[in-house]
Amino acid sequence: MGDTTPEPTVPGLLSNYRAEREPDGRLMIRAASPVGPVLGCAVPAAVVALAALIVRAPAVSVLLVLFALVVIPILLYNSARAWVCGPGVIQQGIAFGARRWFRRPQQAAQSVVLRREVWSSKRGSTDQVIVEAAPNRRMKILSVHNWAGHESRLASGGTGLLSRSGALVPAAPGPLRKAFDTSLLWLASEAVRELTEVLHRELDVPLKFECEDTGLRPRGR
Repeated sequence: MGDTTPEPTVPGLLSNYRAEREPDGRLMIRAASPVGPVLGCAVPAAVVALAALIVRAPAVSVLLVLFALVVIPILLYNSARAWVCGPGVIQQGIAFGARRWFRRPQQAAQSVVLRREVWSSKRGSTDQVIVEAAPNRRMKILSVHNWAGHESRLASGGTGLLSRSGALVPAAPGPLRKAFDTSLLWLASEAVRELTEVLHRELDVPLKFECEDTGLRPRGR
């Protein structure tokens, strides 16, 4: 008789991403909640806009409100990203609650890539989990900023002033070290390693590693 042990499911990941098993057995991975980045944008914008009104600078208030109205929908959209993974295939779409939109067809997954960019300031790095799909397309699934000796944060806030509004994740033990093999898995954050291994298992494709020194340091608050 064959092995009847059910495959593991990952309802909650260390990166604050979410995962759920589809009826057909494929795994859907959903981006993390937007609460941190949205508050990181809305709260400072509201405070500064109020202060501008108090000092009678309504033009500044209007610009800040417009900025928030543009940025917040982008953050909400990014947090709604979802990927459905099966052996050798991946499908990218949008998921809000129980509603899902997958306009693109399934694509052939060629490899999972764990990529590290060491910032030019040598004060940290960015780790990315990427799926290479045909033809010549890369899907960035996860980015984590690692401040050397301090913290690692989910990079859902982007690479600008919101870079430290992302959720804290387990810190990378070697944020400045480079590796081009499986060693990189153990130098990255546990959150990065976990999602890399989940994608590797679900997609059943080769795992690749990349490192370079050209990454720019994101501006923190």
